[in-house]
Parts: sequence; structure tokens; C-alpha cells
Amino acid sequence: MEGNTAMVSKIKLWLHAVQRLGFLFLIGMASTEICPVWAEVLISTDFESGTLSGWTVFSTSNGSLGESGFPAVALCDQGNSVSPSYCLQIQVGQLHFAPAHDVQQGGGIGLTTTTESGFIQLSARVGVTYHSPDYKRNLSGGLFEWVVDDHVIADLDVGPMEDGGTVQHQFIGKAPVAAGRHAIQLRVTRPFQSGAGKPAPVQFVDDIMVELLPQP
Repeated sequence: MEGNTAMVSKIKLWLHAVQRLGFLFLIGMASTEICPVWAEVLISTDFESGTLSGWTVFSTSNGSLGESGFPAVALCDQGNSVSPSYCLQIQVGQLHFAPAHDVQQGGGIGLTTTTESGFIQLSARVGVTYHSPDYKRNLSGGLFEWVVDDHVIADLDVGPMEDGGTVQHQFIGKAPVAAGRHAIQLRVTRPFQSGAGKPAPVQFVDDIMVELLPQP
């Protein structure tokens, strides 16, 4: 009987050890899953310098960035009226009315940067405001697109805007890249005119981050 009791005790100790090791293994796996992915910040732009900070503006073939005064780096109070910060403001649309061909027109900002191979991740806080004394609604707040090497990798269509309305979004895109130089654009377009005498929504861009993530 004593031999059987000793054997049972050894089996219980062995099972306890196996359970403990399994628990520690699961904890290790869970810890691995929640570890943050390494990322290299290539560019961070909050426009607090009052300038474009290395970005350049561009217009599409029939695009406008707005009437006199646009584009502008100016104070924005979207999301924080107590302590407003600087942001890029544009008022995009068609320069000349074109109802049937390449209707999405406007422009945006761009730059080139050099990366290793991996995934490039782009993020920005974007938004739209609309105010008009004559029109209660505008059919397009703007189409935001992240463009890498002439390829659209993410898009965000704001849609119709009511007078006095404001919307904002965190706009993120990610795409694989090879080692080398890459052209990055944040493009904003609308299918209607914008310019002198043409009431249009105002788009804003802030807190841009360009990061490089490793290959999985």
C-alpha cells in the first residue's frame, strides 16, 4: 500500500508540474501576442511651425485648392476649442466645371522619402467643415486618399455636409514597399467646383505620421 501511495503522489506531482508548465507557456504566448510591433517613425508633422514642414502642395489637372487664402497653415479649433493648434486648410474642387469626365478634382500635399523594405503606414487627422449663407447642404465634403508611388492605398469619402456641420476622422493607410525612394501624397478631391463665388466645404489635415513597419 505504501508503494502505491508513493506512486500516486509522484503522479500528482508530475501532473501538477505539467499543468504549471502549460500555464506558463500560455502566459508566454499571450505576452507575445500583445507585444507592440516595432515601428520606425520616418516623418511626423503637426504644422505647429506654421509652415508645411517639408511637404509641398499640388493640384490635379483641373483642380483647385480653394479661392484666395487657400491653402493655408492656420489655427484650427476642431476637437479642441480651448487650445486650438495649427493645421493645413484647403478648399478643394474643380477649377472649371466638368460634369462628365475626371470629375474628382482638387489636390493635396506630397513628399518623397527613402525607406528600407517593409510596410509603410500613413496616418493623419482629417476633417471637413461647411458654412454657407445660401445653401443648407453640400453634396460632397471631399474624398481623402493616401497615395504611394501613384497607387491609392486607402480612401475616405466624407459624403454630404450640412450647413454648420463638422466631421473629423483618423485616416490610416498601409502598404508594402521595397527598399528605395517613395512618393507619398495625401490627395483630397471633390466632383464640384471650388473657388471665387463657389461655396464649398473646407478640409483640414493635422498630425501626420509616416512610419515603417517590418515585414511579418
